[in-house]
This record gives sequence, structure tokens and C-alpha cells, in this order.
Amino acid sequence: MDDLQQRLQMALASAHMAIWDSSVVEGSILDGMVTWSREGAVLLGFEARPLRQSFRTFLTFVHPDDRDVLLDQMQQRVSDCQDYEIEYRIVRADGRQRWLSARAQTVCEDGKPVRTLGLIWDTTERKEQELLLAEQKELAEVTLRSIGDAVITTDAGGATTFMNRAAEQLTGWSSRSAAGASIANVMRVIDEASEQPVDNVASTCLQLRQPVGTSSRHLLVTREGRRVPIEDSAAPIWAHDGAMIGAVAVLRDVSHERHLSRELNWHASHDGLTGLMNRRAFESELAHALASAKADSAHHALLFLDLDRFSVINDTCGHGVGDLVLQLLAKVLQTHLRDSDVLARLGGDELAVLLRACPLHQAISVAEGIRQAIKDFRFPYENRSLELGASVGLVAIDQNSSSVTELLIAADHACSVAKELGRNRVHLYSGSDAVLARRQGDMRWVARLNEALELEHFRLFAQPIVSMREGGGGHDEVLLRLAAGEELILPGEFIPAAERYDLMAQVDRWVIEHVCRHVAAEREQVLQLEAAGMLAPAPPQLYSINLSGFSFSDDGLVDHIRRQFAAYRIDPSSICFEITETAVITHLDKAQQFMAVLRALGCRFSLDDFGSGLSSFAYLRSLQVDYLKIDGAFVRDIAVNSVNHALVRAINEVGHVMGICTVAEFVEDQATLDAVRAIGVDYAQGYAVGKLRPMLHA
Repeated sequence: MDDLQQRLQMALASAHMAIWDSSVVEGSILDGMVTWSREGAVLLGFEARPLRQSFRTFLTFVHPDDRDVLLDQMQQRVSDCQDYEIEYRIVRADGRQRWLSARAQTVCEDGKPVRTLGLIWDTTERKEQELLLAEQKELAEVTLRSIGDAVITTDAGGATTFMNRAAEQLTGWSSRSAAGASIANVMRVIDEASEQPVDNVASTCLQLRQPVGTSSRHLLVTREGRRVPIEDSAAPIWAHDGAMIGAVAVLRDVSHERHLSRELNWHASHDGLTGLMNRRAFESELAHALASAKADSAHHALLFLDLDRFSVINDTCGHGVGDLVLQLLAKVLQTHLRDSDVLARLGGDELAVLLRACPLHQAISVAEGIRQAIKDFRFPYENRSLELGASVGLVAIDQNSSSVTELLIAADHACSVAKELGRNRVHLYSGSDAVLARRQGDMRWVARLNEALELEHFRLFAQPIVSMREGGGGHDEVLLRLAAGEELILPGEFIPAAERYDLMAQVDRWVIEHVCRHVAAEREQVLQLEAAGMLAPAPPQLYSINLSGFSFSDDGLVDHIRRQFAAYRIDPSSICFEITETAVITHLDKAQQFMAVLRALGCRFSLDDFGSGLSSFAYLRSLQVDYLKIDGAFVRDIAVNSVNHALVRAINEVGHVMGICTVAEFVEDQATLDAVRAIGVDYAQGYAVGKLRPMLHA
């Protein structure tokens, strides 16, 4: 027997187990005594020798959170004379916490429990590992539930095993209904272009036993039948022994990104105002037509249209009305064209038409029809009817045509000849048109510009630039026009000739001198009214004067400005010089020198048409400007165009980070004004905040 007990003790020691013996007094384990073997005493943190203690004393070693549970479970099993297994925590005498597992038999006599006898052992390491794994699993599930991407897992056979909340929302399947269902049913995918079914990435991953990369052409067909653009990828799940036990697929709803991409692609090839094809896309269509003419001896035709009197509408009615006229006219013109023809807006009031597979005699007839349609077009505005005309240049496209550039130049020259011959007519291009158009046009403008400078035919107008903050004030931009009888000619028509024939510096000097004269006259008028005891309206505190990039090369311009400031006693801080982004980039070094000198005097600078260049932000860092005027092409439709809205917001934020005030151009209506104000742009300019007014003292 001693030998048997010794062997038992050795076996228990080898298994790290101890003997647990507890008496039961009148059915209550709480009133009994507990006897521990020497190994059991060690479990409680005592010396390695047999230990006897009351059950109540033993409970003091049990973790407070486990005491009631341990007592209730033991008492219930013992009262029923049943065996029990239980796991609980103890706090040893040395303060260390351990997990114990016990397995015991209840000894009953005459149906009443008298003692329990069993084994007890330390399970701390296993329990801590289980808790750690459970915590990691919970963390993983919480993470998967909370991330925005949809996550679906499968077993090795392709049956769905898990879906996070995003996957449920995206697919329309609940985790319960999807559990065990084939991934092919839960994740139905079709090709966006062909709309044909394709294998989902999870199935492909299981077949190939390797990760499957993201696709940007897939549509997920949800349980309800909706089609959602997705990007999807999958990877195998491997067991420790290297066996593949399933796959995990990640899906992301890219509806917004795909929509934005389509918008960007559309804007890359279309005019945002009219919806017509833009210059870049039109040149591509023209290149295809030219290639077919050379390869197949096909005959096409190119029309170049310049709208007569459109500048008058913009100037007198505002750009908003001008924009609406262009939109309506574009719809009218499309009704006069075949489906195969292409109508495009090249910029401003310049339109172009590509007539595919159209012999010359038919092209002339179509061009005349378009010209007549424009002439017959009427737009009612404030109890009057706005009318237009069109000068049309026509060029044949055949196997003898040289290039797209030459075709566009030829059409432009033919259009110029049509204008020279009296406007509102169609002119077929001939070889002499280029020389005739350039010579007549240039000579006419040189003479008119010299006459305007000598006889004071230029007129100055002011347009308010209004602060978006209440009480923030504002200033005026000075705009130049050339008087021709009752008509006012916009700078876009005469500035190119002035720059080409070195007259631009004289024009800029004229403007600067007359603005200074106007400021001095306004100041004098205010003093006279105040002297007479009359309330005088406060003049603008700042005038913004446009400068050509060619004036940066005028070595005497700075001295001229100083002389005008001195002659008219002008505070330099009341003058802001406005220069276009393109002019600055073209003459960067000279522009920086010019700006540095005038800023030292106290003048301010505004960068116009910002955003029109490809390197806008890069150049902005090398310039010291006070105002940033956001290109009106981005501003005019930001209330309805999310791409332009984002661009304006980005430009505004960059300007503010650099300490530059921002100005939104072409704010023509209340919706645009509200959008500009919501973005946080500092100033607005356009017919929604103020119309042009003549500068009478200039």
C-alpha cells in the first residue's frame, strides 16, 4: 500500500496535480474542512507540506469575483450527490493570481453528502492563452465590423463564413442568411463595360491559391439587384500546417470615385458651360477626320464661327446673360447638324463644326444654314430682343490637307476675311486669305490704336470687388474699352495687336495715368463737397489696374508710375496692379523684379485668372501677391459642378495658407454667390455683386 501511494504521489507530481479533500457538515460545504496534499499547499502559495483549513478560510484565497459562483456551483452539485468540475481564480499568499481547475466526486452515505474528493491543478498558462486568443479574436472582429471596407471570408470550399457590417450593407445579405451560402451567390459580380458575369475575386483566389489584385471595372450585384461599382481583392487564408482553409475578400464601394472620374473625363473633353466638345477633344476628332481623308480619300469640312456682337451682350447684360445665350444657341445649332457632325466651343464666342463625309458644295449649304440660324436667333431680355450674327470660315478637308494646326489656322483666317468683308457671311478659305487677314487686320488695329491713344478714344470702367464679410469693404477693378461710335470694343479684340506691334506699353501707361487722374479728381470732389457741408460718398480705397506681361520689359514704366504718383499725389497703397498668371509665368524674372520695386513703394499686386495654368501652385510660391483671383471658368458653375467646387475650395485654402486674400471672378448669380461665401472666399466680383460703371473723371 505504501508503494502504491508513493507511485500515486509521483504520478500526481508529474501531472502537476494535487489531491483536494473537503468535508461536508450537515449538507453544507461552507462549514466543512479542506485538506490539501503537499502539492495542493504549494498551489495556494504555502510550503510543500499537507495543509488543513476550514472551507471559509479557503474561500478567502478565491478571487472575490469568483467566490459566489464557486460556492453556489459546488453546493448545488454536492447537495445532489453529483460529481463536479469547476474552474476559478485564486489569489495566493504571495499576492499572485492563478487559475485552478478541480474535478471531484461527492461521497454520500445514506443519500447524504459527507465529503468530496478529487484532483486540482494549475491551468494559468492555458487560461491566459485562451483569454489572449479570445481578446485578439474580439479585437479582430470589432476591427472588421468597424472598418469602412466590406470584408467577407469563406472556407476552402467557397462557403461564406463571416461578413462584417459593411459587407452586409453593401451586399444586402445578413451574416445569418449568408452563413454557409456559396460566395458565388453572396458576391455576384459583373463587368462594368460588358455587364457580363465574371468570377468574383474570392472564387478566383481559391482556384489559383494566391492573392488576386484589385479590379476597377467590377459592379457588385446586390441581393436586391442594385449594381454598385466596387474595387475588390482577395487573399488566401493559410493554416499553420500550410493548408489553405479559406479566403478573405475585401470590397470597397467606389460609386463616388467612379462618378467623379466620369465627371473629370467628361470635363477633360467638354466645355462646362455649353456641354459641347472642347478644343482638345475637337482637335482629336479633327485628327481622325484628317487621317481618314488621307487614307480613304474621304471629304470632310471644317467650319470656324465667330459670333458678331456677342461682346456687346456680355458687356451690357453681364456674363450670366452671355452664358445663357451661348447655351441656348448651342442647342439651336445642334438641330441643324447630323448625328455624325461635331459641334465644339473652342473658347469665348468661338465655335467650330466638323462636317464628316461632307462634300464641299454640301458643306457650303450647311454653313449658310448655320449662319442664317444664328441670324434668326432671338433672346428676349428686359423688354428688348438680343440678336447675334456670325462670321463663318470654311475649309475643305481632303487628302491634300497638311495638319490639324494648319486646318485650324486656315479656318481662322477664312473667318477673319469674312469679318473684314462685312461680317455675317460665310467665306471659303483660299491660299491668299492668311496674308490678307493678317495684313488687313493688323494694319487696321495699329491705326485704330494709335488714333485711340492720340484722340482719347479709350474708356475706363470700374467693377466692384466686394468683400464677403459684413463690413469688410472692397475695391474696384479698372477695365479698359475702346470706343467705336456707340460700340465698345473689348480688350480681347485689340490687345493681341497692341502686344504684337509694341503698343501695349503705351496703352498701359495711358491707363495708369488716367486712373491716377481719376483718383485725384475724386479726392478733390470729396474735399469740395465736405467744404460745402455736404455728405460726400467715400471713393474706393483701392483701384486694381491690369498690366500686360509685355510691360514688364518696359524699362521706363516704373519711373512713369512714380511720376504719375507724384503729379497727382497718389498714395501707392491705393493702387493694385493686376497681372495674369500666364503673363507672370512667361516673364517670371522680370515680373519678380518689377513687383519687388513697386511693392517697396507700397503698391499691391493681384494675380489674375489663377488656376488656368498647369503649374499654378508651384509658381505661386515664388511670387509675393496680395490677392489671388480664381479663374472665372472654375467659379461660374460651382453651385452645380462638384469638380469646379472642389478646385475653387482647394485654391482658396492654398491662398489662405499663404496669407493671400482670394477673389472669385464671374460671380453672376445668387447661387454662385452663396457657394463662394460658403467656401470662405474673401471677395467676389461679377454682376451678382456689382455692374460696370464708367469712370467719369478718367
